[in-house]
Amino acid sequence: MSIKTVPADDDPLAATVANRLRENFTEAGIDASHHPIAKAELHREVLLEHDYDVFVVRHRGFDEYDSLSGLLHSQFVSERGWQNPFQFADLTVDDLLERQREASNDDRPTELVDLVEFLLEAVPYTVVAHPYRISGVQSSLEAATPPRDTPSYVDLLSDENNGSLDGRVELGVFGENLTQRLNPLTVDRNRIDGVLDLLYDPLVRQFEDDYVLWLAEDVEWDDDNGLRADVTLREGLEWHDGEPIDADDVAFTLELIEDTSLGDAESPIPAPVYRDQQLLVESTDVYATDSISISFGSVSRDVARRVFTIPLLPEHIWADRSEIIANRQTEVLASDNEEPIGSGLFAFEAATEDNEVLLEPFEAHVFSESGDRPSVLENFSHFGGLRYSIVANSGTMVDTLFDMDIDITASELPPEYVSDVQGTSGVTTTKDPSDSFYMIGYNNQHDELANPNFRRICSRLIDRETTVEDVFNDFGDPATTPAELVGMHNADFDDDDELDSLTPEVLNFPGSAGSIDTAQTRSLFEDIGYSYDDGVLLK
Repeated sequence: MSIKTVPADDDPLAATVANRLRENFTEAGIDASHHPIAKAELHREVLLEHDYDVFVVRHRGFDEYDSLSGLLHSQFVSERGWQNPFQFADLTVDDLLERQREASNDDRPTELVDLVEFLLEAVPYTVVAHPYRISGVQSSLEAATPPRDTPSYVDLLSDENNGSLDGRVELGVFGENLTQRLNPLTVDRNRIDGVLDLLYDPLVRQFEDDYVLWLAEDVEWDDDNGLRADVTLREGLEWHDGEPIDADDVAFTLELIEDTSLGDAESPIPAPVYRDQQLLVESTDVYATDSISISFGSVSRDVARRVFTIPLLPEHIWADRSEIIANRQTEVLASDNEEPIGSGLFAFEAATEDNEVLLEPFEAHVFSESGDRPSVLENFSHFGGLRYSIVANSGTMVDTLFDMDIDITASELPPEYVSDVQGTSGVTTTKDPSDSFYMIGYNNQHDELANPNFRRICSRLIDRETTVEDVFNDFGDPATTPAELVGMHNADFDDDDELDSLTPEVLNFPGSAGSIDTAQTRSLFEDIGYSYDDGVLLK
């Protein structure tokens, strides 16, 4: 049984979790091997080709509880990307996912509790921990949160204490091939977290639990005859190339995600991202240049508004990329999108392979001179743009921080460097809890992993609290509640009496201090019908 993850240079936490899992699998009599592969290749094999047994990755986290629908619903079992990469199919889970999607605000927590409770038995995947986001930063720069997405960049660039800084903000990142693919619709790529988020704007932006009107000036809901939203765009919207943004671009974006061939393929070729959000839409009607009506299926408003957070794509650029170039492959999915044109607060300026990426302020952005900008942008300043300095590994990134070549790290600062940074004059760290989580995923088409009893025992073979203490250096929260075990960090229903009364079986590590008790572990497998021959697990 192979366990795939990224190399330690790319993510030492994922690599260490995978290696500990391999050690414990081996001790349990499972013929396990650890296969570190580059991030783009890992995503291709896991998310596109489903060529894996077990994988360990850092998942970015859920934007809304309904993200579980895309991750687990059987309608996505043959699709690609983060749409059901486990090839998991369970009619009870399908029903529970649909019920929470349709439920009212008052009833939804009960439906989510039922869903979580069932998933702890089915275990299509398991969560190890929710890591903190950590950055190293020059003491002269105020940074309340590490920059990883548009909200955190807005925080950084809006801090009044940073108003005296001139020029670009210099950000340090590490990794390979970070400049090669700037396509927002692909998953088989390595990327700088936050760059595409800064380049491509949605109708509505999510700032934690708040949904802020962005390119949309207004959203009016009507649920008299099924749920519908009438969206009006702000006046004077432009793409980075000066072309106007209109409601046709909104309809086009949704159509492209549904079928990247735009109807030319015999069967649709959907995008591997945003698909679960797009499927919430039943139909669209562009009834004015700046207005579109979007009709939804049987879903609540809380779920439906996820559609508005999809980044918009310019029809005049992407429509010409719908050509089918291979089996289930279009130019939309193959394009590197070397000079991305979006509508975000920053525009792409230049990139030098494995060296730097430059973003410049988009002076024509509707919020640049507007007195009607959202309150979250009240003190927003562009500085002179952003420059990402790319190096090969985390150690070199830390050196550039010490040498004052960068202002702040935009890649994760590994826990092993935190004490060095905090103990060095002129620099410090900033950290923040995150919704991201380290996931162990199982291929449900594997002979043994198709058995939920087998998966439950495998999910017990990682000591979550010891892992956070030893590997994360306590810069994270072990998944110890029912909701956290499926990826819901700080869920607002996590204190439900029914969940509180649960003692999830997957938390019962058969051992202590990270090392398994061999006899106890083998008895677990024997209890579900397996046997041993000379220490090797047999079916």
